[in-house]
Amino acid sequence: MTKQTLDIGTNANDGTGDTLRSGGEKINDNFNELYSTLGGNSIATNGINAAYATHEMNGNGTVNDSDTLILFNSTGTIAATLSDGTSTGEYKIFLNINSGVATVTPTNFGNGTNFALSRYGSTQAVWAGSDWYLIGHKDSADTDVVIT
Repeated sequence: MTKQTLDIGTNANDGTGDTLRSGGEKINDNFNELYSTLGGNSIATNGINAAYATHEMNGNGTVNDSDTLILFNSTGTIAATLSDGTSTGEYKIFLNINSGVATVTPTNFGNGTNFALSRYGSTQAVWAGSDWYLIGHKDSADTDVVIT
């Protein structure tokens, strides 16, 4: 939908602009399109506000689909699975702050089968419509993340 602009008329209250009802309809349509494009009825839980988009993993499991920042925080190794993305350009940021290795296995992975982050390792995965791809991957010792 193309953005709908409210017709405010030539002069204040001259009756040449949109009626209150049609103006309200345009406003609602514009907001409905924004919310739909950004992921639903609650923008804050769909990756816009990082405070609500962080998934802390303390053990094995599946990466939360709606979260953007994935923190691995534990004392041992962690194995995580990553399901397919829902829209091209969707991304996940992975940061391993635990003392063990965090291994992520995407359902569809363009770079291989899985990737492993050592302590303080980080990377970003982007969904390209059919596969996840890593874009940049180093740890604090400037060592490549292991991709298998």
